[in-house]
Amino acid sequence: MVTLKLTLMKIVVLITQTVLLLQSWALKMFPGYQLKAKASQAPPDCFKPEIKENMQIGAIIMEHSLPFLPAKSLCRFKTVSRGWNQYISTPFFSHRQANCFRDISGFFCQVPGYNPFLISIDSLAFGIPSPSLSFLPESVTIRSACNGLLCCQGQDGNDAYYICNPVSEQYEVLPKPNLYHGPESVVALVFEPAIYNFAANFELVCAIPMIGQPVVCFEIYSSRSRMWRMVDTLCCELEGLKLCADGFYMKGICYWETVSGAVLAFDLKNEEYGIFLLPSNSGPQGVLTVMHGELCYILPHQQESQWMIDIYGDVTMTLKQRIYCHLGNFLYDTMELLQALPFGSDDLLMLYNGTRLIAYHVKEQKATSISELSSDKFVRFVPYVNSLVQVDRHPWLSGMLRQMSIEESNCRL
Repeated sequence: MVTLKLTLMKIVVLITQTVLLLQSWALKMFPGYQLKAKASQAPPDCFKPEIKENMQIGAIIMEHSLPFLPAKSLCRFKTVSRGWNQYISTPFFSHRQANCFRDISGFFCQVPGYNPFLISIDSLAFGIPSPSLSFLPESVTIRSACNGLLCCQGQDGNDAYYICNPVSEQYEVLPKPNLYHGPESVVALVFEPAIYNFAANFELVCAIPMIGQPVVCFEIYSSRSRMWRMVDTLCCELEGLKLCADGFYMKGICYWETVSGAVLAFDLKNEEYGIFLLPSNSGPQGVLTVMHGELCYILPHQQESQWMIDIYGDVTMTLKQRIYCHLGNFLYDTMELLQALPFGSDDLLMLYNGTRLIAYHVKEQKATSISELSSDKFVRFVPYVNSLVQVDRHPWLSGMLRQMSIEESNCRL
C-alpha cells in the first residue's frame, strides 16, 4: 500500500512539474501565449494557476492536478493522506472536478430484460461502486447521460424518471410528467457544469409522438423549477418518420435519429426544431455523436476485404475524413457487421463487432480489445463520464456553498 501511494504521488508530481515547466517556458517564449482547450478538455476557467512561491509541491498537486482526474482515481488518492482525503471529499472539489474532467470513461450497456452494467475503457482509472445501479429503488432502463449524470426510467409500472450519479449513488426522482410518455417517446439529458454555479442544474428534454397524429410534442423538466412544462412548439414534419432511440445534447441542441435516416434537432434556448438528413448510406452500424467538439456521423463499412470508417460532419453531413482500419483478427468473418459507438476523440474510435468492444487507435493503426460482450439481442451503449458531480436534492445547500465561495474569493483579494 505504501509503495502504491508513493508511486501515485510520483506520477502526479511529474505530471504537475511538466505542466508548470511547459507553461512557464511558453509564457517566456511567446508573451501572447494562452492555453487553448480542446473539445474534449475542460473549459479554460478550470485551470488558472495562482501558485505562490512558498507553496509546497503537494499543495500544488492538490490545487491544480487532482481536479483533472476521474472519480475512481481520486478515490484511490484519498488514501495518500488525511489532508488529501478531506480535500477530495469536499463539495467544492466535487464541483471543480465536474467542470475540469469531461472525458468519456466508458459505456453503460443494457440488453433488453437485463440490468445495466458498465464497461470501463480503463478499469484502473474509471469505475463506480455499483455497475448495475442497484442503489436505485427499482430496476431501471438506461435512457440518457450527460457529463456524469445518468437518466434512468423505472420498470415497475410507474415509469418514474431517475437522475443519478453512479459514483456518489445520489439520485433524484422526477415528478410525474404532464403528458403520457409512451414507448415511442425519446429523451435527452442536458447538463452543462458551470464554474460559478454550484447547483448541478439539469434539464430532461422529451420528444413525444402524439398517439394517432403526425405530431411530436416537447416536454421539458427543469431542476431549477422542479417542474415539467410543455413547449409551445409542435413538430408536424415527421409523418411516417419514427424516432428510433434516445438522443444526446451538444452545444444547446438535442438530437434524435429516426428510422428513415433523418435527424430531429431541438434548439433548447429558442425552443425551435429542425430536421436534417444523415448520409444516404447510413444504417444501424453508424452513429450520430460528438467528435472534436463538433456534430459528426461515424460510419464503418467494407469494400471488398478492406474496412473503412467514414466521418461526416456538420448538419450538411459532408464527408470529412476516411480512415482505413487494420483490425487484425477481430473480424473473423468478412460478413460480420461492425458498429460504431458514440465515442470520438483525436485518436480513438470505439467499435462493436457483436462479440467484443474494440478500441481502434487511428495514429497507430492498431486495434485492442476492451471487453467481451456477446449477445443475440440488441445492446444499447450510453457513453459515460466518471464525474464527482453532486445531484442537488437540497437547493438551499447550493446557495450556501456559492455564498461561501464568494466570501472566500473576497478574502483572497
